Amino acid sequence: MPQKFVFPMSSELWTPLALTPAERNVRANQQLIVMGLLKPGRGMGEAEAEVETISSRLAQAYPDTNKNRRFYTMSAHDYLIGPYTHQYSIMTFAAVIFVLLIACTNVANLQFARALGRSREVAVRAALGAARWRLIAQYLTESLTLSLAGAGLGWVIASWDIQAILAGMPAETARYIPGWYEIRLDQRALLFTVVAAVASGVLAGLVPAWQGTRSNLQEALKEGGRSASAGRGRARLRGVLVAAEIALSMVLLVGASLMIRGTGALLSDSRVFEPSTLLTLRLSISGARYAKDNQRVGYYRRVIERVNGVPGVRTAFAVKAMPFADHYYGKLLTIENRVPVPGDRPNALFQVVTPNYFSTMHVPLRTGRFLSQSDGPDSRRVAVISEHTAQRWWPGEGAPLGKRFRFDSPEGAGDWVTIVGVAADVPNNPYERGPALLVYVPLEQFPQEHTDFGVRTAGDPRLVESAVVKAIHAVDPEEPIAGVMPFDDMARNETLGLIYVAAMLGAYGVVALILSAVGVYGVMSYLVSQQTHDIGVRVALGASRSGVLAMVFRSGMITVGGGMVVGLAAAYATARLLALLIFGVPSSDPVTFVGIPLVLAAAAALAILIPARRATGIDPIVALRYE
Repeated sequence: MPQKFVFPMSSELWTPLALTPAERNVRANQQLIVMGLLKPGRGMGEAEAEVETISSRLAQAYPDTNKNRRFYTMSAHDYLIGPYTHQYSIMTFAAVIFVLLIACTNVANLQFARALGRSREVAVRAALGAARWRLIAQYLTESLTLSLAGAGLGWVIASWDIQAILAGMPAETARYIPGWYEIRLDQRALLFTVVAAVASGVLAGLVPAWQGTRSNLQEALKEGGRSASAGRGRARLRGVLVAAEIALSMVLLVGASLMIRGTGALLSDSRVFEPSTLLTLRLSISGARYAKDNQRVGYYRRVIERVNGVPGVRTAFAVKAMPFADHYYGKLLTIENRVPVPGDRPNALFQVVTPNYFSTMHVPLRTGRFLSQSDGPDSRRVAVISEHTAQRWWPGEGAPLGKRFRFDSPEGAGDWVTIVGVAADVPNNPYERGPALLVYVPLEQFPQEHTDFGVRTAGDPRLVESAVVKAIHAVDPEEPIAGVMPFDDMARNETLGLIYVAAMLGAYGVVALILSAVGVYGVMSYLVSQQTHDIGVRVALGASRSGVLAMVFRSGMITVGGGMVVGLAAAYATARLLALLIFGVPSSDPVTFVGIPLVLAAAAALAILIPARRATGIDPIVALRYE
């Protein structure tokens, strides 16, 4: 295949699917995904309808395995990018738009100030015959010049930013992200940038331009006239813009905080495994060279013995699939003396472990016993199940110790397995909405071709990586070793998309906070300058400095408070939407909904306090002469 062909993701070798007759005839085998090309002119809707018809027909013909089983269709695009990529993209794009709107609001307020300062110039032009649309066009031209210049600078910064993002993604993770290395600034990005720049320029300049050309010519042409710049309507509009800016910032900051806290909560679940001293890797031994169970068991024993002898290693264990990994394997169960309910066959994730797995991974025992070294190939088949498994398949029966089940397989039912213990539920996958159904069985009784290994170290697991690999190769240099990394890195890779989005939203939230504070400061500074004469009169008539400070501060905080109220309502609705779209994001978090408003209020208060204090330092004589 061509070098860039990576379908399925990260594939480098393809072999024919060769099913045995037994595998073909067992309808319980649910490991395969069917793919096909649509006929010309056919859409996904038609394909989905046909698949639904097939699904219903199979459910009627084979109720034992297909009664509650349904087949779903999706495009290859949706299959490749995963269930959350679309939501991540929407959230990131929405955050960008929020920041852009906040920036436009800031520029619009600055344009208001410039327009009011140029009211006499506009009045002169209008008196000399300039049409209003020509004056508006001049304002918009100036605004568009600013926005296009900003877009050009942003394009340069974005090119550096993309290179940093691409370089920051670990290679072992990037290979699983379709099109990651194809991300670049192309013609579509350029077109979007130009459109965004023009839209921003018009958005930030149109209202100030419209207001700036509505000046009363007679008042504006008066020597020292101030009425043209003192309209209450303009002051209200500036207040509305500031409130909108605060509301947008509130929504963005709350969303970013919830994403960050949700991501942190997902990762914190892995803390129970003491991940900072745990190294993980995956072995896939040859089915031809290790065809018999005793050969596999012997190989894994020698590997554990060699790894345990590496300096810095406390203990090593084997497990079918490490928690937080992405290659779990489930199995159907047949429970002794229980008639299977059609379409509701018992099932659980199949975990093959060495006895020291539970102690090394800090899995508590609820009742019974853990697996032990005495559970060998010649002993009766035993298993430890999780609490959730006991509650799901043996409800109301207490601890199901001594109960028996067997695994269903394409080759037929296996030996009966006796439950000897119940272990506590532990996190198994960062995106699970509840405890997983888990069944633990001894490696000595169920040796596998593909097995994960965990190595508990005395310190940083990276320091023993090479020594552990050499020890395993000393047992058999021809067997491949994959995924050698600390447990922390593996868990982080599973939530990397969410981490990236949370980090970007956090960065956008900080930018929004800064822009909002700057916007409030700019508006309050301008309002203070416009009230210089009034403040001078108040001070001359005996008003205290603290009274003037309180007046200016109160005026600014009323506007900010209005924006915060609207922003909190919108943020609450946004939080509930995020909780529905992204698992792990809390719909309500007291720390966020109390802390973010306090932070935003403090930033706004500081931005108001600086010009307010300046107002208290005005000399009454100078203020009374101010025009």
